[in-house]
Amino acid sequence: MSVTVAGGEYGLTSTALPRAAERCSTLPAWLLLIGLILPAAQVQLYLADAKLTIGRIGILLLIVPAVARLARAGRHTLASDYVACAVAAWMFAAAYYTSGPSAISSTGAESLEFLGGYLVARGFFFGPAAIYGFIQPFKIVTAYIVLLALFDNLSGRLIVQETFSAAFGSSALLSPDFRLYWVRAASTFDHPILLGTYCTVACSIFLFSEQRPLSRMLWASVCIFGCLLSLSSAPLLSCLIVLMLYLYNTALKEFPGRWRVLQVCLVTIVVVIMAVANHPLGWIISHLTFDPVSGYFRMLIWDAATQKIMESPFTGYAFGPLNHDILDTTIDSVWLVFSLRFGLPMIVLLVLANIASLLPTKSRFTDVTEDPSAPGLRIAFTVAVVMLMFTGLTVHYWNYLWIFWGVCIGIRASLREYSMYQV
Repeated sequence: MSVTVAGGEYGLTSTALPRAAERCSTLPAWLLLIGLILPAAQVQLYLADAKLTIGRIGILLLIVPAVARLARAGRHTLASDYVACAVAAWMFAAAYYTSGPSAISSTGAESLEFLGGYLVARGFFFGPAAIYGFIQPFKIVTAYIVLLALFDNLSGRLIVQETFSAAFGSSALLSPDFRLYWVRAASTFDHPILLGTYCTVACSIFLFSEQRPLSRMLWASVCIFGCLLSLSSAPLLSCLIVLMLYLYNTALKEFPGRWRVLQVCLVTIVVVIMAVANHPLGWIISHLTFDPVSGYFRMLIWDAATQKIMESPFTGYAFGPLNHDILDTTIDSVWLVFSLRFGLPMIVLLVLANIASLLPTKSRFTDVTEDPSAPGLRIAFTVAVVMLMFTGLTVHYWNYLWIFWGVCIGIRASLREYSMYQV
C-alpha cells in the first residue's frame, strides 16, 4: 500500500508508513534556535550562581520532553547516545577531580549545551518531515543573522552587540576587529569567526537538503555572503570545501561509490602529508589561514598547548590558569581547549560521538521504500558535522556554536536511527 508521509507539504512522498514521531511543530525548533536570535554575551539571566544564556534556557525548556520522546515505544537507542552522555560525564569527572566543586558551574553549563543540544535534536527531529520542520525556522534565523552582520559591516562597528548591550544593560562588548579596511561582522555571535563557521555549516545543510535549485542557490548564497562578512580565513576555506563537495556530489551523482572514493583520496592525502612534512599537523593548520603570520601564530599555540596537555593528559586543568603567556590569552582550536580543560579522554569520546552518528546504515526492513529526501538530509548533516570537526582545528566553539554542534550530531544520529528502523 502506498501512502504519503507526514511532510507532504514539502512535496515529499514515500511508500513507507507514516511515523507519529515525525509529526513535529516548529515550536521546538524556534525554542532551540532562540539562542541565535539574542546574543549570549549581552542577554543573560542569573539563577543563584548559574549563568543562563538564552540558548541554555531554550534547552532547559525542551530537554525533559525531548528525553520523554526518546523513551517512547518505537524509538531506539544508538551508540552515539551513550557516547554523548559519556562526553558530559567525563567533563564533570575530570573537572571535579582537578578543581573540585568550584568547577561544577562552568562544567555544568558546557555539558548542558552539548548534551542538551544533542538530546533535544534526537528527541524532536526524527524523520525527514520533522527535520524539515527544523530547517524552515533555521532559514529565517540564518537570514536574520546575515542581515544583522551586514549592519555591522556597513556601520563600521559591531552595532548589533552595541544595541543589545544598551537594551539589556550589559557591559560585555567585543572590540571591533578590522581586516582589509572592513570591520569583521559578528552579528549575534561572540566573535566574527563563530559567525563565519555557523554560515559555513548552514551552507552545507542548505546545499544538500534543499529540493528546488533556485531555493538551494538562494540560501547557499545567503550563507556564503554571511561568511564573507565575517572575514575569517578558516571558515572561508571551509566554505570553499563545502562548495567543492557539492560540485563533486552533483557531478558523480550516478556513481554510488563516490563518497568511498573521496574517503580513500583524503586518507591518502593525509598519509602523504604526514610522511613528507616535518610538522604534519602544523602544515595543515598553517594552510587553513590566508595570512602566513596568523598560521605561524596558530602553530605556536598548538606546540605550546601540546606540551601542556602532555603534562596532564587524562584530566586536564579544568578552568584554571595555565601560567602561559599565549595559552592564557587565546587558544584557537576547540580540540585544544577541551584537551586542556578535560584531558584527552574527553577528546576521544567527542570524536567517537561524531563518528558514531555518521556510521553507514542498512534498513532492517527490505520491503520498505525510503523517503526520497532522506539521502540528501543524511549527506547535508554528515557534511555539517565533518566541517564542524575540521574547522575546529583553528576555531574554538563556545556558547551557541557549541550547542549547534550537539544539535547537528543529534539530527544526524536521528537520521541514522530512521534509516535503520523505519517501518
